[in-house]
Amino acid sequence: MCSFIGIVKSGVLRSYISKEGEEHNSDFYFEDSFVTSYRSFLTQEKSVGSIQALEDSFIYCLDKSDYDRLLNESTEWYKLGKYIADTLFINKCRKETAMLTDDAYNRYKLLLKTYPNIEQHVTQYHIASYLRIRAESLSRIKSLNIGQ
Repeated sequence: MCSFIGIVKSGVLRSYISKEGEEHNSDFYFEDSFVTSYRSFLTQEKSVGSIQALEDSFIYCLDKSDYDRLLNESTEWYKLGKYIADTLFINKCRKETAMLTDDAYNRYKLLLKTYPNIEQHVTQYHIASYLRIRAESLSRIKSLNIGQ
């Protein structure tokens, strides 16, 4: 169960799901990103995924009970909570649309646009997993010089 929500001050993290011994990346979190297993955080049910720091990271964390208390006590915190929910929802929708409608080449282009420095912090293996392709396919896509 996810009992915190955080804001990444520095570092890089990933969220992933393990299935049959294989890890499938679902998101990356860079500086100023909100990080949580949001469904688990809201429902307080067991999370199906995990969050892992890919490098030394500093995260400001707020536990669920304090988060709920602040939302109820302060209009400003309520606005922040709405902003967090809206941001997470919009990002989820954008990713889902890209995964359903774009080919691997265009998903990679979108990833580079969203996270311009991702290749300096995240291995090709993790990027390929996020894009739902093999590392070899990502190498071929990268040879097309998308980011240049």
